[in-house]
Amino acid sequence: MTAAVAAQDGRIERGVYESRMGSRVVAVEELPGWTDPESGARIVQLTSRAVTSSNVHMEQRFASTDGRRIVIQRFPFSRPPEVWVGDLSRRMVLRIGEGKALTASHSRNAVYYVVLDVDEAKARLMRLDLADLSTRVAFQFDQNQAPRKGVVSADEHWFVGGTFPIGDDVYRLTRIDLRNGKADTLCEIRDMWNPHLQIDPGNPRRLLVQINRNGASGATLAVVDVATGEVKPLRVGKPHTPLLSGHETWAGRSGRVIFTVAPGGPKSPVSDRGIYAISPSDDRAKPIALGQPFNHLAVSDDGKFFIVDHHRTQEIFVGGIDTGRFQKLCESRTRQGRPQTSHAHPYMTPNNRHVIFNSNITGVAQVYAAQIPDGFLQKLTAP
Repeated sequence: MTAAVAAQDGRIERGVYESRMGSRVVAVEELPGWTDPESGARIVQLTSRAVTSSNVHMEQRFASTDGRRIVIQRFPFSRPPEVWVGDLSRRMVLRIGEGKALTASHSRNAVYYVVLDVDEAKARLMRLDLADLSTRVAFQFDQNQAPRKGVVSADEHWFVGGTFPIGDDVYRLTRIDLRNGKADTLCEIRDMWNPHLQIDPGNPRRLLVQINRNGASGATLAVVDVATGEVKPLRVGKPHTPLLSGHETWAGRSGRVIFTVAPGGPKSPVSDRGIYAISPSDDRAKPIALGQPFNHLAVSDDGKFFIVDHHRTQEIFVGGIDTGRFQKLCESRTRQGRPQTSHAHPYMTPNNRHVIFNSNITGVAQVYAAQIPDGFLQKLTAP
């Protein structure tokens, strides 16, 4: 049975159906999930093969502009990672090819991923168009210069990749002008080994980076001017705020950064736990929602809602950024450990219709979608 037939005749509740489009594989892997008894959210399991799958969080939305398609990263045993696309409306998944997903500009239906060419000692930065599923080469690196992390600006002018160690705990970021293909060094920053690169959706010149300072001070954040390389520290982390959790994101196009503070610190007062916000021009961060050990964080495309998982229970919450009110959407049922694919990493699709997350409840990490019930979001924003 082909995937197309399976999707039309309604008999897709169990099993895997597969067809081929050239070298691409189309499959229906969806399995029944559950309904959250409190919120009424309906959860479905989008992937089910015995291969580790991830929703590619990166504090970004790896989704199409209309919220219908999402990107899935798969890690086949003893083979390179693969990029897949999940279609939420047709309940299918499609294999794009080998590659490691790095960044997305959902407003332009663009996803960027890296493919290694071992024979030629090269690496290609590929662009996937989620509207028509076409791919093309955006840039080519020498293999040893392929970035471990990367981010593209919303207008697809700039790509920033890294980090590259240059000695004495100093790390370099590479800037690529995608319009003319020129690459150079953007900046060099000490202790920037886990940068969480993110460009402001409302300002393509502002790059948010995480700086993991050594010692008791923990991480802090800075904004880098993508055009000039100028680095401006943000007044977050010790001594300005409680310890950062290492999870932060731009709040839509508002120009604000929101972040969670360390949820696992045994000496942290409960009141210090939660979510804070700061703008690059602010002298101090302001609390948004306190009292809960929130962890991995995302924001809706319109900048109105935060999506976050609970450090202890791995439940998924959605809250209003302006009101600070939050409500549990569903359980993720994952068992969080060291593998990143065991982390729920929830984010909301750009149409505010689904929350996509990971769970390893079946024993293998898979990707799930929780459909947001009618009226749920309005309760979080109403006066």
